[in-house]
Amino acid sequence: QKGTDRFVDVMCRLLPRYPDFTAVIVGAITPDQRRFAAAQHAKISAAGLEKRIVLLQELPADDVPAWLRRVTIVVGPQVWEGFGLVPLEAMASGAAVVATRVGAARHLIAEGETGYLVEPDDMAGLEARIESLMRDPDAAAAMGRRGRAHVVQRFSIEREAAGIQEIYE
Repeated sequence: QKGTDRFVDVMCRLLPRYPDFTAVIVGAITPDQRRFAAAQHAKISAAGLEKRIVLLQELPADDVPAWLRRVTIVVGPQVWEGFGLVPLEAMASGAAVVATRVGAARHLIAEGETGYLVEPDDMAGLEARIESLMRDPDAAAAMGRRGRAHVVQRFSIEREAAGIQEIYE
């Protein structure tokens, strides 16, 4: 569902060309996902990227914002998603976002301004969009700043409260 395997595949191709980047994967591995996780570890090892693709377990919710502020690009390669807050959290943290056009991402990301959207099965597009930001970290940082401004303007708690009040009235 989350597209972690897709992300690993893309990072195995891109990281050798961009030595200043490290990929971080955050998320719990449930018992039924151990075989899947082992397959990802094997791909990473075969590519010689064990020190450049870091696999963290699930983080406490309070630690997530700090991690999002540490990264330049957040990738959401989901195959499908209910709503999904990651793109919104990433933009709020000032990261550029590359996500698949599933769940809420298609409603949250302003294409080319606050992030990039690709179709769920468009691996070449996913790789190209990520690489465009890796190739130009200044453009990625600018996209992250625009994303943060977008979230503050459109999704602030004050705006949400005002919208709820308007419904009640």
